Amino acid sequence: MPAQFDSFGLRFLYPDNWTVADRAEEEGDQGATLDIPGGGFFSIERTKADEVPGLIEQIVDAIAADYEDLEREDVTLDVLPAETPVTDLRFYYLDLLIVSRIVILRTDGDPDGDDVLMVQIQAESRDFDKNDAVFAAILKQIAP
Repeated sequence: MPAQFDSFGLRFLYPDNWTVADRAEEEGDQGATLDIPGGGFFSIERTKADEVPGLIEQIVDAIAADYEDLEREDVTLDVLPAETPVTDLRFYYLDLLIVSRIVILRTDGDPDGDDVLMVQIQAESRDFDKNDAVFAAILKQIAP
């Protein structure tokens, strides 16, 4: 039986063996992180559209500062409109290949809207591949 997420104007189903991580008070109430069994996470944050380019680069820069040989690729996902910004990052941690996907979703379908959802999905490559259909299903539920 799937669990249901229902907070800050979002509602979607997710696997019941995932857990919603506690958020520090200073992180606010406009986001959530779901922890995936075996490691990894699915994080959603409501933010202002004009902050997105800087935020994406901050994430990329932070990962690049900690891990060598960061690979970056802009991709298209079949479950989302073609113009949806999606960036995949790949890097090694110990001997594991980590995949981190950043997706920017309009909250109301209006390309000029003020708010967007920034989603970051990260897991070891085997776990990422194993959960890819679940990630796609969640994105499809929250995409405009």
